[in-house]
Amino acid sequence: MLGKIVLLLFCIICLQGCIETEISIPEVEKENEVSIPSDTEVVEKNDQAIPSIFLDNNAFHSVVGWLSNEEIIFIFTENGLWSVKSYTVPTSTWRTIYTTTTPIIQGTIHPSKEMFLLHTSKDSTSAEIQFVHKNGVVLQSLSFESAEIYMDWHPTNPNLVVFSTFYEDWTYSTFVYDGSSQELKSIEIENPFVKWFDEENLMVFRWSESGLDGSELLLYSILDRTLKPTGKEKILNVTNIGEAMLYIQINEEKKQFEYRLEAFNGSKQLEWVTPAVSNYSEWVTPSMSIVSPTEFMLLHAKESRNQDDVSQKSILSKISIGGQQILGEIEEQPISCSPNAETCLGGYAEENWIQTIPLKEEKWIYLNE
Repeated sequence: MLGKIVLLLFCIICLQGCIETEISIPEVEKENEVSIPSDTEVVEKNDQAIPSIFLDNNAFHSVVGWLSNEEIIFIFTENGLWSVKSYTVPTSTWRTIYTTTTPIIQGTIHPSKEMFLLHTSKDSTSAEIQFVHKNGVVLQSLSFESAEIYMDWHPTNPNLVVFSTFYEDWTYSTFVYDGSSQELKSIEIENPFVKWFDEENLMVFRWSESGLDGSELLLYSILDRTLKPTGKEKILNVTNIGEAMLYIQINEEKKQFEYRLEAFNGSKQLEWVTPAVSNYSEWVTPSMSIVSPTEFMLLHAKESRNQDDVSQKSILSKISIGGQQILGEIEEQPISCSPNAETCLGGYAEENWIQTIPLKEEKWIYLNE
């Protein structure tokens, strides 16, 4: 089971709760079935030059992601000092946000773009999570002990984080943390890889013996500590994007991924399908990047195939409850897109610059030895 959700793992960290300051960040028509049009008129936009930066390979650690439409956060290490820096694309300027002597393992930016989370660790058995405001102020720090950790950050309430901590024998404990009350609550749950449904319920995936059969979706009530079925089966993934929920199910007979995007207020929903991709033992859902609480970018296959068949390009689209805008074809790769959806960073090191209108892709990060 761990293999099919390893993509959900955020970082390798450890738990035993130690808390400093409360996080305080401002919160940023059901119709008949809708078929996404096969093509959509694209608004013309003047072509822009692709930026490029040259970095020291020994100092560069990783790209964290978009802090705004113009700023991208990086992690660097040099001479024993670890730093988080933002790069402003239009002016080609750097700004140091945060520094530490403790190694930074990984970072992630909350969808509100007001804060980011850092996993730091001095050794393999201890770690800290730093909640950092975009201006560099540490809002809160949690200390952990364990072998590995999975986490899911609530998309609209940055006070809420769920952690599952794993020990060397792969036993685990799951905790819900609420920064507004500084409370870390232990819960017992059958699958450690849970996700936020809303502020009171977690999504639990009960996987079939075969990964190709998908999972049953259940909801765990944090208040009542009860587990309830939803009636939804053959689920591959469910994502709360902020103001809507995206469900992905598998239709094995047709070899298709079936999507349903439902607004939380129940006013609208959108359904569509894409060709399914597998790695022989499990289905591989398409790369996606949430750009706002109502829309996301999706990069999906043109036809059903195995994951190791890279002879075909994939289709990049912007999707919302209102429909789909097909942007064109690029190589299959992970994507991380700007809030205005005009640019995506692609590749496992986010080394590719993808301009969406008109669609153009070039390498933008070059590492000097």
